[in-house]
Amino acid sequence: MINCILIEDEPLAKQGIERHLAEIPFCNLHQSFDNAIQALPYVMANRIDLIISDINMPGLNGIDFLKSLSKKPQFIFITGMADYAADSYDLEVFDFIRKPYTFDRLMKSLLRFREQLSKQQLTGANAKSGFFTLKDNYMNYLIPYEQIQYIEGDREYIKINTVEKQYLTINSLKKIINVLPSELFMRVHKSYIVNVELVKAVGPDKLMMRGSIKDIPLGVTYRDEVFKKWNLH
Repeated sequence: MINCILIEDEPLAKQGIERHLAEIPFCNLHQSFDNAIQALPYVMANRIDLIISDINMPGLNGIDFLKSLSKKPQFIFITGMADYAADSYDLEVFDFIRKPYTFDRLMKSLLRFREQLSKQQLTGANAKSGFFTLKDNYMNYLIPYEQIQYIEGDREYIKINTVEKQYLTINSLKKIINVLPSELFMRVHKSYIVNVELVKAVGPDKLMMRGSIKDIPLGVTYRDEVFKKWNLH
């Protein structure tokens, strides 16, 4: 079951999307909101899988709303604003649907999201056992969390750097951070996730790692969260 919310400021569009979501049996629409500012307290207080949102809204647009969230659910944008497609790609949103859309287009997107969510939930179950599962060709690799040094994103690929070797797989940092234990891993840059137990020192623009691990850049967007974690000023 996909647990989602809807953010849409146009009443007719909102009613239409609500009607379509009600017809999809594996989609559970928790709440609908007229704008992102109204939705923010709910998103911060509740765990949801997906936000279906317009972009061009009063007060806070959908792109800036997504950027403002420290713990980011997946997003599907339904919008008539084609100019935001590149921003959506950079932010790794799950899907970008142009208005006017069809029910079939929305259904296909949600079917793909359900498949992804199911895989994430299976992988997340393995988190309790202390390892990350990675499938490569016909082999399923079990990578203990303590062996993961850092993870580097490169568009549609990620590089998982471990004590033994580097694994390359199709995935994104946004997706993988949601299945890794938050007490062990933290996103510190648009292109990097680190094992926090291997951080030796924190600077204004980089992290020094233990041993022979290379320095990891610290992104401006993530600096406050990183400093907060270690009670730095």
